[in-house]
Amino acid sequence: MDPVKILVGVVLPYAAVTVFVVGMIYRLSTWKRLASPPMTLFPAPPTGSSNAINTLQEAFLFKSLFSGDRVLWILAWAFHAVLALIALGHLRVFTNVDAIFMAFGMSEEHIQTMSSVAGGAAGIVILLILMLLLVRRLTLPRVREVTGPADYIALGLLATIIITGDLMRFSGHHFDLALTREYFAALATFSSVDGMEALTNNMFLLHMCLAFVLIMMIPFSKILHLGGIFFTHQLLRKQ
Repeated sequence: MDPVKILVGVVLPYAAVTVFVVGMIYRLSTWKRLASPPMTLFPAPPTGSSNAINTLQEAFLFKSLFSGDRVLWILAWAFHAVLALIALGHLRVFTNVDAIFMAFGMSEEHIQTMSSVAGGAAGIVILLILMLLLVRRLTLPRVREVTGPADYIALGLLATIIITGDLMRFSGHHFDLALTREYFAALATFSSVDGMEALTNNMFLLHMCLAFVLIMMIPFSKILHLGGIFFTHQLLRKQ
């Protein structure tokens, strides 16, 4: 097998999963050991259930951001909502979820049409939102001051992943999802992937390589803010 295909198609997936799992364990253990300060920035809700609801509102509705910056709230919430939709859509890449839709009476043609329309629209919308977020970072002095090289690298990596994904969908680089399911099933069972057709698609290899690099970055970057909020938000509001 070609050395590049071995590196990207065999070594990188296992390395990415290992780095992600070990990194997440390290970050979670670090957050759990955070000292509880004697004074907090915000008053805590009167009950534990109210505190939990408040934290969930921050995590999924961006409650404080809505109060502070409505424009950023719209962009951030839309970005995360579309990103969640894309993540759900990628289940078709790894597993045969089509069987569930067929159980509800949808034909294979209807499933493919739904995936093409929703996935194609999501790929375009999320790229536009990402560009607007980048422009905002570049043009607003108060945002530019708190933006470091790592932030631009993360945005650039995300943009490249989205662009390569869009190219796969809208150009001749697209191929049968059965090939990717076969490939990832082989990885999951530690079987040989030598000669698999999925690894002959260079755009797929590039897209997958960038995605695995992003996965390895998550535990060590600001991308992990969704996980961190459950620790830091509780800490700041703890009585």
